Formats: sequence, C-alpha cells, structure tokens
Amino acid sequence: MQLLVVAGGLGTRLRPVTLTRPKALVPLLNRPQILHLIDRLPDRIDQVLVAVNYMFDEVRDFFGSRDVGRDVVVVHETTPLGTGGAIKNVEDRLEGTFVAVNGDVIDRLDLEALVAFHEAHGTVGTLAVVPVDDPSSFGVVAVKGDLATKFVEKPPRADAPSNLINAGRYVFEPDVLDAIPKGREVSLEREVFPKLIDAGLAVYRYDGPWSDAGTLPSYLRAQAMLLVEGGAHVDPDADVARATIAPPVLVAGGSSVEGRLGPRVAVGRGCRIGRATIVDAALFDGVSVDDKAHVSGSLVGARAAVGEGAVVRDSILADGAQVPPHANLIEARVAS
Repeated sequence: MQLLVVAGGLGTRLRPVTLTRPKALVPLLNRPQILHLIDRLPDRIDQVLVAVNYMFDEVRDFFGSRDVGRDVVVVHETTPLGTGGAIKNVEDRLEGTFVAVNGDVIDRLDLEALVAFHEAHGTVGTLAVVPVDDPSSFGVVAVKGDLATKFVEKPPRADAPSNLINAGRYVFEPDVLDAIPKGREVSLEREVFPKLIDAGLAVYRYDGPWSDAGTLPSYLRAQAMLLVEGGAHVDPDADVARATIAPPVLVAGGSSVEGRLGPRVAVGRGCRIGRATIVDAALFDGVSVDDKAHVSGSLVGARAAVGEGAVVRDSILADGAQVPPHANLIEARVAS
C-alpha cells in the first residue's frame, strides 16, 4: 500500500528557520520532522510519496542520501496545490487504496487500525478525527454514527457542530480522485469532502496525543508531547554534571550545560549552555547560550548565539542569529 505525505507548504509561520530548510526537515527532537511519521508506518506501507513544492531539491536529496526503510519518491509540485491538489497531482502514481497524511501533524495514531477500519466500512474514504477543547481554529466534522455529515472550517466555538476536528489522516479509494479538480489548489475540507458525504465518508475517532507542528506554539506542543511519550534522554556524551535539570528534556551528545534546563526542552548536538535558564524551548545543533540568559517558549536555529543576560521569549531565531548581551526579545523573529 502507498502513503502520500503532503509536505508542500512554505512553512511561513516557522520563519526564519524555514528560510534555510523545508518544513518537513525542521528538526523535532533533533530529527527531521517527517521521520517521526515514517518511523511508525505499518509494514503494509511499502512506498511513501512525498509531495513537495518549497525546497524540493533539499527533500529529494535528503531521501536520496539515506535508507529510511521504505521506498520514498519525492514528487515536485511546481506551485502549492493544497492537500486536495497534492493528491490529484500524484494520481498517475497511485495504485489502489492509499493513505494520505498531512506532513506537519505529530500523533500516535495507529495507521494499521485506521486502514482496517476503512476496509471494514467499505466507504470511498475514511478520515480520522480527534476531539479538542476549542475547535474554532480547525476544520470541524459533524458525525452521525461512523459517517461524516458536515464540515465547517474554523467556526466560532459556540457554532461548532462538534468538538471533533480533522486529524489530517485519511484512507481513500481511487474513486476519490474523480472528485478533485486538476491543475489548481484544492481544499479537501471545502471542496472535496462535501462531495463525498453522499457516497459515504467514514469517520475514525482517535483520542490520543495529537498536535500539528506548523506554528511556534504547536511546534512546542508537539515537542512536549514527544518528550513525554518517551523522547526524553540525556546522551552519555553530553556534559550535564553542573546543570539543574527539570524533566522531560532531550540533550544530544557533544553538548554541555551548566545552567537550569527544562522542563520541555530539546538541545541539539554540540550546544554550549552556560549558567542560563532554558524552558519550553528547542535549540538546534551548535547553539550557544551565555551566562544569565533566559530562553523560553522559543525555537533557536542552528549555530545561533544568545549573549549574556539576554532574554528570548516566544521567539524564533534563524540559523546563525546573534542576540547581543542583555537584549530583550519578546515575540520576535530574528534573521541571521
């Protein structure tokens, strides 16, 4: 069976770290984000199609240089096509029933169980839904029994027909392709799913850990989820003897930490953290943070440097960015 990963977005909400890498390759717990999906694929998935527009060459070269245990084909979108358009764009490569997923979602959904549910219901398509406290920022699904009856995109909370949102995981029969216009951007929720309701669109309820990772807050939620789910680890080659650690944290080899680290922090390889405080943050490889600095709610790109006494809060720093001593950055985006 084939799986299509829709990974064509520009990653604008994670800029400036996505100015130097595609969103699919943004590190999450020190590994490219897309590998968190591929690592958990069931055995029946023998080929992965990755639909990419932005930085296609980098994604193609990444998979061309390593064995990830599956046949991976990176497909170029000359223009961004949305989830529906990306599916239509690979129509000539698809053979039979297939799985499609949004590439920026992190979860623990069992794709094998999702496919089995689809096969048992015999519908033209199946989508996974997940309950959330506030569905107003998502595509909301109204459900009767095991079938979808309505889709509402980002409704006011009081008007939402349910608290179930589209989880970005789908199983489709080839007939679905006939409902997708060709050659332009297409939204599944707005254009395709309403056409499929009469044909029967099954709904698979998932109630486990789930987060997208396309914004700074959601990226940090996804990181925290993975840390709690077993991703926390301090490499034996990391020097944390003088650090105060509040788990869960991940510290890669070759890094040294003297200050307060955690909770919910991932530190890449070769980082140097002085007597600083790091909370709810991701530091990519080669980052340095000097004494008395405070970094929280932030994503710090590779080889960036935070000066002594600086405060970085709710911010994203580009690869190689330099934060002067005693600077105060709140909700900032700092280029290199």
